[in-house]
Amino acid sequence: MCGRMAHKELTWAQLAGWMQGLAPARAEIETRYNVPPTALIPIVRRTESGLQGDLARWGLIPPFHRGALRDWKASTINARVESAATAPSFRAAYRGGRCLVIASGYYEWQLRGGVKHPHYMSPAGNAPALLMAGLESRVRLADYEGPTCAILTEPVREGLARVHDRMPVMMDLEAAGDWLGGCPVEDLPRIPMTALRWHEVGRRVSSVRNEGPELIEPIEPALPDLFSR
Repeated sequence: MCGRMAHKELTWAQLAGWMQGLAPARAEIETRYNVPPTALIPIVRRTESGLQGDLARWGLIPPFHRGALRDWKASTINARVESAATAPSFRAAYRGGRCLVIASGYYEWQLRGGVKHPHYMSPAGNAPALLMAGLESRVRLADYEGPTCAILTEPVREGLARVHDRMPVMMDLEAAGDWLGGCPVEDLPRIPMTALRWHEVGRRVSSVRNEGPELIEPIEPALPDLFSR
């Protein structure tokens, strides 16, 4: 799963230089290093005039929900690839609400010795951000109007399995266009694991009250206590 992300000095101008033809959102991307669910996060959708940037609430609200936003209690920040096409909360967005979720990196927590240790995953190359397959639903509720989104997740691949058992569906620019064009997620090329790097970070990121660039800095993993029982 993906439950926290970072926007490390991301700008629409930077993304437009990378993603040709991208029209930026009116509001800039806020630099944050501890972005939780329900925050506004950058997404990109395809429109008749080309790629369009926007900010969407992280946590998809399906179109059938008629109550207030505060009445929606389900966890819909992530959608599993195994069920997104048929799950009631996600199937409409899977058919007609595809987007890209943009992040400088994301966090996962590794359970080790009964303690959760956060790790930060980010691009290993020159890409300014990770492109994650996303689903979007635009809603008009009494207490919120605008886009909402979820991140597609899948079983983890290769070495990242020691950190967590799931990961976002991540793509390069070409595959991102395929996703927005309707390519089935099972046929979508993923970025190679060599394009992703990760390291353990301090546990201060576990509290959404903490913020700052030091949250993504690597730490040396604690050595196991050989004398503990």
